[in-house]
Amino acid sequence: MLRAALLLAATPALFRASWHQPRFVLPPKSGNESAVFFQNEFLPATATAFVHGPSLAELPNGDLIAAWYGGSDETRRDVWIYSSIRDRTGRWSTPQKVEDGRNTEDAIEVGIKSVGNPVLFADDRGVTLFYVAIPFGGWSTGTICMTTSRDGVRWSRPRRLAASPFLNLGVLVRGRPLPYADGTLAVPMYFQLGRKGSGVLHVTRDGDVLDESRLEDSRPLIQPWMIPISADRAIALLRWSSQMPGCVRMVAMSRGGVEWSSVFGTPLVHRDSAIAGESLNDGSLLVAYNNTAWDRRDLSISRTPDAGWHWSKPHPIERDTTPDWNVRREYSYPYFYRSRDGLIHLLYSWRRSRIRHLIFNDAWAISR
Repeated sequence: MLRAALLLAATPALFRASWHQPRFVLPPKSGNESAVFFQNEFLPATATAFVHGPSLAELPNGDLIAAWYGGSDETRRDVWIYSSIRDRTGRWSTPQKVEDGRNTEDAIEVGIKSVGNPVLFADDRGVTLFYVAIPFGGWSTGTICMTTSRDGVRWSRPRRLAASPFLNLGVLVRGRPLPYADGTLAVPMYFQLGRKGSGVLHVTRDGDVLDESRLEDSRPLIQPWMIPISADRAIALLRWSSQMPGCVRMVAMSRGGVEWSSVFGTPLVHRDSAIAGESLNDGSLLVAYNNTAWDRRDLSISRTPDAGWHWSKPHPIERDTTPDWNVRREYSYPYFYRSRDGLIHLLYSWRRSRIRHLIFNDAWAISR
């Protein structure tokens, strides 16, 4: 299925952008350890009614930085984007307010109602935070902004990315940015103003959009999560964004994300919930998703050893069957990140009241 798509992706694609062919920088791999390693913890709490949408990156000194957003509820005016730094002893700093609608509005000189969906990228130059600013209404009107920091503590004045010709509205971020060998970035993006779809922005570290490619598919497929498998090829996981149940979709990408194959389905049933993935050192792919057709009470992982042909039995990270509707029993928005020591980090929203952080190695993931 997807293996065949990886071969077809080298043929003329459904969409061809004008940019040159960039090359991915592949993430670090762990050794062939046999001992299983697993830890879990919660990130520091904030004095907000809800938190959601975590992201993670590694600073040049080896500390980890996490970002998420919180307030009374999503798209509300009191929402802030928060960050916290985990030092190498495992201690998290007190959450810091980074950006809100008012600060963003002052910087980009456009009225902003709320913010959300922070995604982090870090390298030896520092850390970049991309996020969505919502001028009015809901998520569909969003615009992409960014701010940078050398140390994850002091942040630059935010700027707006020129990502859409339609008043620069209706383009959002959620997936993990990927580095290119020339120092630029692949920033997965999606849109849902008028119709829903997915694409990739080719962006400089200063936030200039060089070009973009889009998936030509009329189905409601959003929030692409890209997993590089070689210097010029990647696999993207796609969220099925509909009121009716569907499944996690996959697509092969070639020429550094410029070209897309046809979309393929998987047996991973879900409905309108975020997904994430990571490659393992045995060549398999690990996917985190809400393994239920109607809600987000089950967050599971499943592994495919052959690019989508076969899948392991889903392993539940969270499975909540408690008949208590007074608590928001939701476990969602997974985010994978592999640190330079080879360990895999999985962050997700826990009941929208805390951010949970799992740390494990390839041996643990393969043994599930």
